[in-house]
This record gives sequence, structure tokens and C-alpha cells, in this order.
Amino acid sequence: MATFMLRAYLKGKGIEGIEVDSAGTMRHEKPMTSHAINVLNRHKIECEPYVSKFCDKTLFDGADFVFVMTEAHKIMLSALYDNQKKVKLIEDFLGHEVADPYGLGEDAYEQAFADLNVVIPKIVEFLQKQ
Repeated sequence: MATFMLRAYLKGKGIEGIEVDSAGTMRHEKPMTSHAINVLNRHKIECEPYVSKFCDKTLFDGADFVFVMTEAHKIMLSALYDNQKKVKLIEDFLGHEVADPYGLGEDAYEQAFADLNVVIPKIVEFLQKQ
């Protein structure tokens, strides 16, 4: 959801030059859940079929920053790729973690959407200052 939300935000603001991709910390390929699609559609955020992918070394090294939703994600990626400075915890911008809604009901996805909706402008502001 975050990827499609960030892309929509950038497009809506006419901001160019920020490339957005998404990857996870699990080594599995799964399509975006129907709950995520429903929430994005309800909020008029365009999304296309998406299959999850692992944040491998190539993807990690190609990114200027990697934004993660939980401290556990930050610890794992920082240790795996030995680069703590590149990994940014969304909590530092939002004031709390964004709970992973995977496996939960649509209300959890709606809450994640609300949190991401607050934090995305702050992330963009951070990126524009870099």
C-alpha cells in the first residue's frame, strides 16, 4: 500500500525524480491482499497487480534510503547489509510504528493507510532535503 500511496502523493504534488519501489523482509512472492486493494480503491489510490519480493542486496544497494515499518525490519536489514544509515524507521517520522496488517482484517489495513497517509508527506519532505 505504501508504494502506491507514495507514488500517488508524488504525482499529485507534481514531484519528479523520486523513484519508489517496494520489498519485504520475507522470502516469498505473494500478491497484494484483497484488503489492501479494497482500502486503496476506497481512497481512490490507483494500484496495479503487485507481487511481493524480498529486499535483496541488489535492491538494497540501489536505494538511497530504505524506509521500514518496524524496528525488527530495521535491525534485520541493517545487519544483513551492514548499512544502518540507509535504513530509516517510519516511527522516527510518525511517532509510532506502523503495525503490519498482513493476516488481519480490513480495519487493520485501514489503520495502516491512515498512518501512512500522515507519514508520507514527512518522508517526501525528508527526501527533498537530501
